[in-house]
Amino acid sequence: MINIIVTGASGRMGSEIAALVHSSSDLHLAASCNQASRLACAITKGDVIIDFTAPDASVDHARLAAEHGIPIVIGTTGFSEEELQSISDAALEVAVVLSPNMSVGVNVLFAMTKLASAAFDKNFHIEIVETHHAHKKDKPSGTAKKIAQVIQQTHGRDEHIPIQALRTGEVIGNHLLRFTSESESLTLTHHAITRRIFAEGAIRAARWIIGKPEGLYSMQDVLHLK
Repeated sequence: MINIIVTGASGRMGSEIAALVHSSSDLHLAASCNQASRLACAITKGDVIIDFTAPDASVDHARLAAEHGIPIVIGTTGFSEEELQSISDAALEVAVVLSPNMSVGVNVLFAMTKLASAAFDKNFHIEIVETHHAHKKDKPSGTAKKIAQVIQQTHGRDEHIPIQALRTGEVIGNHLLRFTSESESLTLTHHAITRRIFAEGAIRAARWIIGKPEGLYSMQDVLHLK
């Protein structure tokens, strides 16, 4: 039995994850917390923490996880460079899975982006379009920024890759990547149908991270896509 602590339990994702934990025979919801102070009181009850909160809260939770040697899965987005460095520092002491998107399909999209970027030369025009619900705070999405980062790292592009970010209605998450030249075009798309995909990915990461050495991991590691 894996004892899971969910932070951000009152949010959309936290509630989805807690429900999935309750329905899984090998998982136990050891605690659900919305503040770092509550996590500090409950942290010894858990084998792993799943965190979907806000950037500043996630940094505090990562530090607590490092102090107590409890691995943590972080699905929060919108981090500053300084906040990302703080999480990297925590990963020197404990295993951390940090991913802008826990969906299996999106992480396959990341892998396909790398493959396509390696094949196409710099004459191809690149277009990234993401659409989310009107309540999403970070813009562009962490997923879209990750797609651009994969292209830059794989293709050796120094220039900024433009991202069109749309906020409307209750769209859970759509991402489109298009490579276009004068003679052909390739389009890769992912559509999130329910938020359950993110909860399922987070649970998969929580199962995977148990027993892993300290370090900063991604869903690419969890899914063996590297």
